[in-house]
Amino acid sequence: MAKFGINDILNAKTKAAGQQAQGYKEIYLSPYEVKAAEENTHQKLEGIEELADSFLHVGQEQPTVLARVNGEYRIIDGHRRNEANKLNLERGHKEYEKVLFRSKDMSEAMYELSLLAGNGYTQELTAYEKTRLVERTKAALIRAKKEDGLEIKGKMRDLIASMLNESSTNVARMESINNNATPEIKEQLKSGSIGVTAAYEAAKLSEAEQKEIAEQAAAGKEIRANEIAQKVAEKKAAEKADKPEEQRPGDDYKIAHPESITSLCYSCLYYSDCNVKTGTCQKCDKYQNKAEAEKTDEQRYSEEQGRIDRETKAKLRQQADNEKMEHLPSDTAKQPKVHRIRLAKMFFGDVASGKKPFELRKNDRDYKQGDILELAEYTNGEETGRIIKAEVTYMLQEYAGLAEGYCVMAIKVMGIVSETDTKGVEA
Repeated sequence: MAKFGINDILNAKTKAAGQQAQGYKEIYLSPYEVKAAEENTHQKLEGIEELADSFLHVGQEQPTVLARVNGEYRIIDGHRRNEANKLNLERGHKEYEKVLFRSKDMSEAMYELSLLAGNGYTQELTAYEKTRLVERTKAALIRAKKEDGLEIKGKMRDLIASMLNESSTNVARMESINNNATPEIKEQLKSGSIGVTAAYEAAKLSEAEQKEIAEQAAAGKEIRANEIAQKVAEKKAAEKADKPEEQRPGDDYKIAHPESITSLCYSCLYYSDCNVKTGTCQKCDKYQNKAEAEKTDEQRYSEEQGRIDRETKAKLRQQADNEKMEHLPSDTAKQPKVHRIRLAKMFFGDVASGKKPFELRKNDRDYKQGDILELAEYTNGEETGRIIKAEVTYMLQEYAGLAEGYCVMAIKVMGIVSETDTKGVEA
């Protein structure tokens, strides 16, 4: 039985960074010779026509990644790219009859793992898609361990978390939903009527209680995770109270020792049960902030995202300030750098009219704010002679969502010039 390890699986994540993973070979095939994944939760087949147009003008930089399973070529990464190649072939571009792919021989289980690995890095998934991804990945790991001799060291949950770019805690919650939530709850999670925390809490209840919650969500009622969590807590408390006293763990009451100055009692989680609460307590060895303790996972997540957003805004402000310092009035004597670049004919009118006030380019020319772009109209492999002259007014690079080495330039059109006006400019 063939053996492979964790690195063989995590190696699939290199496709997310546009790298060629070890063992993949280059091969030329027809786009119709390869098969799409039957369940491809992570990649939406949108914008195919725009992608096909870009292939015609600037080429395809990253080949589609394949697995050869029992002699059949299956797509691991690049479903949109392959659909764009099919469209160009249907348009009559015969050069797309054979295109470059990267392929590697794999078993069924290894193909599934390679398809799933790194999805959290490459696509923004819904809560349901993430939950389904955890379920598929766990099943594939178990199959690979049985059929291919996959060696798993440590906890499988931690491996799944690493593969999907998730925390082990979140993976545990999604496993609980997969194992305990009813089909009705999963359907409402899929539709977006309830969130992942609400589904996680609901999965702790009985099937009848879950069905009731799902029906309320389907009817349009707002389902709050903290209300379900409260219901779960009340149910546990009732079950505990029904037990004989000798079977109740942790029931021995522990006396609190407050220091009576200014009261903290009113904000304490244990206020309603405490028999020594006062109006002048400043310190207590049993004090726990009620508001903080009762926060849901969604609230904590929202607070964390708010912190990240604030840090991102601060970083962007700092970047803008740095760019301003690089272009002080005292530098006006310095002549801006002029870049001569090609512009597809299909975009010329939109750029000239201001409808398309930006350029997405690979920053291989050290573009800077204040530089001048001379966008030469280009069609059928030749320049037409029409040129748009534009100033770069803002630069965005090294930002989430942008491929490494690429930048977005905001531009302001200065005018349309002819070829004779641009002699001596860099090509």
